[in-house]
Amino acid sequence: MREKTGRKAELASSRLRVGAAIRERRQAAGLSLAELAERIGVALSTMSKIENGKISTSFERLDSISRALQADIAEFLGTAAPMAISMPQSSAYGMRRSITRPEDGTMVDAGTYLEWFHASDMLQKRFQPVVAELLIEDVADYGPFTQHSGEEFNYVLEGEMEFHTEIYAPVRLTAGSSIYFDAEMKHAHVRVGSSPCRLLAILCPRREPLAAGTADRRSMRIVDPQGNDMVATAK
Repeated sequence: MREKTGRKAELASSRLRVGAAIRERRQAAGLSLAELAERIGVALSTMSKIENGKISTSFERLDSISRALQADIAEFLGTAAPMAISMPQSSAYGMRRSITRPEDGTMVDAGTYLEWFHASDMLQKRFQPVVAELLIEDVADYGPFTQHSGEEFNYVLEGEMEFHTEIYAPVRLTAGSSIYFDAEMKHAHVRVGSSPCRLLAILCPRREPLAAGTADRRSMRIVDPQGNDMVATAK
């Protein structure tokens, strides 16, 4: 019981921290709550609940908010600060590093996932590493599938998951298996069974929209722990 109470308190604290950071960045940008809601395509009431820590915030939504506010997504995690390097800006990218220890990961309540953001103290990263715990066992409970800019790599650390997309048949992946996919393709992760399932996700958002005429790349490569290709049959 104490563990569940502690987890609920941690989730509430996570939502409040993220919401407060979004509000601060929005106000600094001179935008009203209604203007930000319109930019990211959500109801004003939803945007209000996000800023007040009443609802969870997925990576998909954080990515949309960061684009709308021209901010780094790490700014919403509550720990980011420009790296203190007394070197010219052109040299700074050859000297940065960030260490995240088990007790330091910045946890975000993403609704269908619990996400621990790593290297959250570093701005302007090329990609975002996240450890995610899957909370949903039935895809019918997932809600609208996730869709965000860029590409994503998942490596199953523990347990078993079932990966769903709008195009391919579901595929099950166990610990040691991985999948690389285009994140613009609608997708969902669900846990298989009641045992914990955690994965390492490498999220690589596109900072610019796809240009007109760009090929719609929807290929996936799935490998098992031995490095052999696993083919997902299309629906």
